[in-house]
Amino acid sequence: MTQEKEPRRHRGLPSFAIRRPIGTVMLTSVVIVLGFFFLSGLPLDLLPNIVYPQIRVGVNNSGVEPEVLEETVAKRLEAALSTTENLVRIETEIQEGRVGVNLHFRYGTDIDFALQDASKNLDRARSGLPVEADPPTIFKFDPSQLPIYEAAFSSPTRDLVSLREWVEYRLRPQLLTVEGVASVDIAGGLQREIQVVLDQERLRSYGLTVSQVIEGLRSANQDVAAGRIASSTREVVGKTAGKFRNVDEIRGLVLPVAGGGRVPLSEVAEVNDRSREQRLWARLDGVPAVKLTIRKQPDANTVAVADEVDALLLQLSGAGFMPADIHFETIQNQAGFIRNSVNAVRNAALLGALLAMLVVLIFLGSLRKTFVIGLAIPIAVLATFVMMGMGNLTLNIISLGGLALGVGLLIDSSIVMLENIFRHSEEKHENPIQAAHEGAAEVQGALVASTATNLAAVVPFLLISGLAALIFRELILTISFAILGSLMVALTVVPMLSSQLVKLRFESGLNRWRPFVAFNRGMDSLRGTYRRFGPGVIRWRFAVLGVAALCLMGAYMLTRDLGNEFLPQVDDGNVGVFIGLPPGASAFETNRIAGEVEAMIDEMPYVRNVFTTAGGFLFGAGTSERAGRGSIDIQLVPISQRPIGADVWVQQLQQKINERGFAGARIFVRPPRIRGLRTSSSGSPIAINIQGDDLGELQRIGEEIIALTRGTPGLENLQSSTDEASPQIAIELDRERASYLGLNVAAVGQTLRTALDGTVATRYTEANREFDVRVMLPRESFTSPEDLGAVALFPSNTGGAPISLSDVASVYSTTGPTSISRENQNRVLRLTGDIIAEVAAIGTVNDSIRARLAGLVLPDGYGMIYGGEEEAIRENSRQLRIVVGLAIFLVFVVLAVQYESLVNPLVILFTIPLSLIGVGVALWGTGSTFSAPVLLGVILLAGIVVNNAILLVEYIEQFRKEGGHTMEEAAVEAGAVRLRPIIMTTLTTCFGMLPLAMGLGEGSEMMQPLAISVVGGLAISTLLTLFVVPSAYVILNQAGDGLKTWLTGNRSEQIEPSPRVGQEPAGDRPRQDEAERELVTTGD
Repeated sequence: MTQEKEPRRHRGLPSFAIRRPIGTVMLTSVVIVLGFFFLSGLPLDLLPNIVYPQIRVGVNNSGVEPEVLEETVAKRLEAALSTTENLVRIETEIQEGRVGVNLHFRYGTDIDFALQDASKNLDRARSGLPVEADPPTIFKFDPSQLPIYEAAFSSPTRDLVSLREWVEYRLRPQLLTVEGVASVDIAGGLQREIQVVLDQERLRSYGLTVSQVIEGLRSANQDVAAGRIASSTREVVGKTAGKFRNVDEIRGLVLPVAGGGRVPLSEVAEVNDRSREQRLWARLDGVPAVKLTIRKQPDANTVAVADEVDALLLQLSGAGFMPADIHFETIQNQAGFIRNSVNAVRNAALLGALLAMLVVLIFLGSLRKTFVIGLAIPIAVLATFVMMGMGNLTLNIISLGGLALGVGLLIDSSIVMLENIFRHSEEKHENPIQAAHEGAAEVQGALVASTATNLAAVVPFLLISGLAALIFRELILTISFAILGSLMVALTVVPMLSSQLVKLRFESGLNRWRPFVAFNRGMDSLRGTYRRFGPGVIRWRFAVLGVAALCLMGAYMLTRDLGNEFLPQVDDGNVGVFIGLPPGASAFETNRIAGEVEAMIDEMPYVRNVFTTAGGFLFGAGTSERAGRGSIDIQLVPISQRPIGADVWVQQLQQKINERGFAGARIFVRPPRIRGLRTSSSGSPIAINIQGDDLGELQRIGEEIIALTRGTPGLENLQSSTDEASPQIAIELDRERASYLGLNVAAVGQTLRTALDGTVATRYTEANREFDVRVMLPRESFTSPEDLGAVALFPSNTGGAPISLSDVASVYSTTGPTSISRENQNRVLRLTGDIIAEVAAIGTVNDSIRARLAGLVLPDGYGMIYGGEEEAIRENSRQLRIVVGLAIFLVFVVLAVQYESLVNPLVILFTIPLSLIGVGVALWGTGSTFSAPVLLGVILLAGIVVNNAILLVEYIEQFRKEGGHTMEEAAVEAGAVRLRPIIMTTLTTCFGMLPLAMGLGEGSEMMQPLAISVVGGLAISTLLTLFVVPSAYVILNQAGDGLKTWLTGNRSEQIEPSPRVGQEPAGDRPRQDEAERELVTTGD
């Protein structure tokens, strides 16, 4: 009779899967195949693809000092760009010859639209810029364009010129053929150039000027098209070949002199084929080197591109393409750290899955049931990969962290489904097919509702904007995909397998093994203990809630001093050293000090390689020559091969440098930072902005702040964004006298540029390569302002004799700013610093800084603003608090719709503050700080911890409906019945996340606080839920009944809860505690 009604009674998705086992297996195989297909195509990276709402505008005006650029370029750009829509901040950096404007927009802004709007505003400002300035450039800030691979090349026999030429002209074209490579940049070494060193006395004797020599070189070194010679059968193109074919032709260039004579260039100048003067040094482990930098295309796989580049270099080296004397070493390869980080998260997920399955095996005591639950995990994971691929997500530590966090959640729905099906088969003695239909139909509505509750907690995160949303969006999506995948598996694969496997007559007998028997007896004893003490708990229910409130207050007290940060530091072993010398220091002095610091680093342990740049900085193919600046990039061995973290190593090296002492120099050691991740506009964890008009006063205030904050625990490397006024040579031309002599500012300026740095007159071509031809005066002739006054100038008046610069100009020493910073159209001095996380968190350091600066009195018109990572912490904490509120509200809405009641949802929501107790205790016990991952963990907990309370409240109402139980008795009995499954599901979830909470492997620092907060919150809330929820149920339901009686005048009747969709009346069920005992004793 039952079989005849089956098609009519069971029409849901589980029934379809049960009736069609072969079809279900085939559809599941499609999911498995598609999962592996999408998995193979998912890009592998460290972080999700983050597009910052930032645009950069740059204008170059060579040779112009910062104060002039501020008036002629910076203010005009700011005025035009300030009207750009959704703009929140304008930052301007002005250096000699260059102005850079950064536009920061609200998170969530369409950056392409903002770029168009800013471009239109920039067009309006073009007409107001100086004529001699280069055209402005505008572009988006894209962290995907950061280098993914860097290598250094050295040779014991070759000079740096030939070494650079080989890397640039032989090796670079080979690397450009690698799929996914966007650019290959070469920096360092020396570049060949032809130097024409003029003899002033000989020029004077022949009556030649510097301009004539430069113009003569330019006009002679060119090929001029001569047109075509055509006939009826052929056509020939002609040209005048005038380019220099060798250096001797340059020496033989004939220059016209007064009186109709001619003189070869070699008579008035020395022509040398050599390298450009070295003012910047690059070394790898103390050996001069050339640096090669690889950037990938935006959509390319970082690991695949870096691996292919590395493999090609090894192949070229082994095939003989690379000369035996040239050696290379990788100084930065993101692929290694990314792979290790992703593998660490993957291993955490696998280990968590194994631990969760071990818990399932212990509780169920059945290999057959454990197999069904274990099969649900990989199928749900592969289904998640399908949705990730369709959603254009990437494999990174964030998205895989979502899988690792959700691995324990993946089996909860499957456990509920399996448990109910086997209960029907073993207790009601139904045939396997009917038991699967009946058991699945009872719980499918509950599973859908539970999944809706989980999703309701995390979906609000997708509605906000901000840096946290950019970073963790893929984690939320991955967890949501995993929850949906696990629901589909629980509704299809699990009932189908259960209906088939329950037919097997073989059993393993694990349930009769002594450890399992002892475990079951222990659980029964625990249940009996709960039944004995439960009535007392209910009797003292107000005291129970009071104790819970005190525990919540205690957890708050424990966490008050933990500090806060936006994101934990990730130890990838990349440590930086910044070297800054006082203004006026020479590049040679910077190189000497850099060499001493290198020697100190050589004495430190756990160092893999050291790359040094002295006399400036290298940026891809660009070179910034700054005499008093240098940097050292240190790559430590992986964290698994050293007993100390990078923070401790940084402290040790900084201490050694401080003990050695370098007079006047500022040398800071910086801890690792996550590449491509900017948590503040300044790029530093600590930032203090001082606004005012006078640069000197700003500098004084900055020095005072640095002095007051010196010695703050955890604060390192606090420095000013601008240097002290640097020495300069001022040349004031007597315009009237210069005009009388036939001189103008342009002619004088070109002669002085030639005297000091040389002038590139033309380019010499050899073997399809071009080299500068630089006209210059002997550098050794100019070492002081007085020497500069002796530079010979050549008036244009007929017969005018050469005169000295000192005759028409005043030459003297002065000082001037090296750079000017502006924010929101006001001058600002920015102090930036680093944090040593091992000593103190960012929030703690900022509090200490505020305390030290509390007594600082600023002059009128000057203000101080705290920025840095604290700004991101404030903004994202505000956003995440909104998300927590929305999550709780949506969970309440889902529960209210589910129960058609307002009281029971309030009872269930009591578990959320209980979870905060566990979060606080876990953070305090592990010494973790508050951060964005912790708040994200609280959001996830809002959807997880209510599940146990939902089942507990459901069974309370079930027992009340069955009759024979008072409200207090039903609350105790429901807790006893649900004790075992609540502990089981909690342990599977906690053990699934435990490896991630332990922080095993590289890159695990990012996800560890999230896992710690979830594990701690779930464990403590589960323990308290068994006592607080029954107490809250009794209190709130009695209060609700009393309120209803007072409002209506009628005494409330026995509650008749509405069954959930897909459930049969609870009265048809047998007692659940006997069901569970039968389930674990019947075995396979």
